[in-house]
Amino acid sequence: MKDHLENLLPLICNLFFFFLCSTKWNAGYNIALGLIVLIVLVARLKYKRKLVFFPRRFFIGYVLFVGGVLLASCLTGDRASIRVGQKLVIYSYPLWGLFFSLQLCPSILNATQWGIAGGTNVLNVVVISEIIKNRNLLRVHGPFRSPNHLAMVLESILPFLLVQTACLLCHTKRDSSRPQKLLYGVSLVTSLIAVAGLILSGSRGGIAGFVLGAVVVGSSLFLNRFRLSLAKRISVLALVFALSAGTIFGFTVTYINRTYDPERLLLLQSAYHMWQDHKWYGVGLARWNDVYRHHYILPGAKEPTLTLPHNNIANFFSGTGILGGCGFLFFMVGSLLYLIRLIRSQKNNLYAYAMLWTWVAISVHGMVDNTMFGRFNDRLFFAMWGVTLAASVCNIMGGPDPDGLLLERREGRNDQLQSLHH
Repeated sequence: MKDHLENLLPLICNLFFFFLCSTKWNAGYNIALGLIVLIVLVARLKYKRKLVFFPRRFFIGYVLFVGGVLLASCLTGDRASIRVGQKLVIYSYPLWGLFFSLQLCPSILNATQWGIAGGTNVLNVVVISEIIKNRNLLRVHGPFRSPNHLAMVLESILPFLLVQTACLLCHTKRDSSRPQKLLYGVSLVTSLIAVAGLILSGSRGGIAGFVLGAVVVGSSLFLNRFRLSLAKRISVLALVFALSAGTIFGFTVTYINRTYDPERLLLLQSAYHMWQDHKWYGVGLARWNDVYRHHYILPGAKEPTLTLPHNNIANFFSGTGILGGCGFLFFMVGSLLYLIRLIRSQKNNLYAYAMLWTWVAISVHGMVDNTMFGRFNDRLFFAMWGVTLAASVCNIMGGPDPDGLLLERREGRNDQLQSLHH
């Protein structure tokens, strides 16, 4: 029975990723997540399988973020805002399910690749059919109301899909069998179509975040050739990021202006004034628009129906005050430092690079949109964190090598585990 459960778990994880990445069939998503939790509980309680808990630095930031948003929402006394705070906690469930379940899987790649590729292909089919039906379409939406939402989903999926495709390429060089080549070919075509979908979404923030993420990851891989302290590594990455971001920003301002750009600056001013008057717990995420329209909209603003300020930091500070805003900053900065430290200690853990890529993409796009405030993008962001953290644990614990994505086995595993988790 124990072996059957562990053989079933990779299949369930792939199903979960299929429903997660396709953003379709919410019932399937919930059932698959429920089955994952059930199998993990049986493995732990009945068969006494050892599981490692979250790294302390990451977990403290996570608790401060979701706990701060939920507490601030409760303090507003607004029921709708409280429900929004609860939803943020619910959207982070994939982090828990995948972190513990993937520790039990013999291969992280085999437990995720088909689900990620299959779910992404659902999005690809929707995008292709949209283009065929309307060839004069300026920006593709996919299954979403806004092209920006399509970009938010793809910028979370693509780094992991591309990393797994690169891994399959390495496998193809060692094993040139037809099934292996087919697997690599499917993953490559899926990735290329998804990249095209991101570009065709016309989301400047999404494209810029994806490109900057690639630059930061490429720089991190290059820096691995040198023995640098953590401070020097962070400084070099910050400089590379600043130069690249400045170049992209200058190009965007010069060549890709849109009529609503000035509105975004007015939104930031209104959000700041809103926070000044509601410093500790904000106005409530669900009633942001109502407060904005009646008290804080500036004379030049032309979009009174906007529900959020199109900036993650402004969103959480104006909606949840210091409690939620500082929690968000603590989580994002703390998780970035954790990733940089993880890459430094596990140079061959490619999942860590994929997560760094996703982190940069979400953060850059979040400067001009609400990338941390939505069902699908939040679920995906936390799910990818679950994969990354599980991979870091598998690497240190000396479990089965997840298909070459964790190429090194190191001495002193207990010391590494203690270092990363404290």
